Amino acid sequence: MVNTIEREGVVPIANYEQAFIKSGSRPVIIAGESGSGKTTTVKSLLNTFMNPKTGPAAPNMGPRNAFILDVDDEYQEFKRIDLGKFFDIDGANANGLRIRFVPNSNVEISRAEAATLFSHLNFIKNSGALQNWVIVVEEGHRFKDDTNLRALLIEARKFVRKLIIITTDWRTYEGITLALKPALFNQ
Repeated sequence: MVNTIEREGVVPIANYEQAFIKSGSRPVIIAGESGSGKTTTVKSLLNTFMNPKTGPAAPNMGPRNAFILDVDDEYQEFKRIDLGKFFDIDGANANGLRIRFVPNSNVEISRAEAATLFSHLNFIKNSGALQNWVIVVEEGHRFKDDTNLRALLIEARKFVRKLIIITTDWRTYEGITLALKPALFNQ
């Protein structure tokens, strides 16, 4: 464990202040092994973000919207949409939208669907349509070679309120995101 910490550094625990306040608009990655509480941590972060009465500086945050690329269909509390509905969303005028897209269970098809989503997000980001959105990408390691996701990550701090990637290995997006570990990791 000492060798790992010396080699990789100490990864902070994900909480609202770390993920949303201290990191500003910089993208974050929640990384941990299977069953370590990554999705549970992100759900808790989203609940705080989406509630206008919670979180530091809550009254001054303005509209709050969230989109999840829900690879494993784990965010039942979010409205499920298809690709057509995704392209119809007026992101600039949304307030309080909680939506998710569940890609095909076939990995190759899901990569193609995700590439389409990431391409569209890159296309609209300069319009300001994403400034009030938190975007979460589950199973981020699955899309590590997607150039549109990488481009979105690199530019996200300028155009998206927060971009969160959930994956097993933080090094997949090293240098682009702030790495955090699930809150349940230490409990």
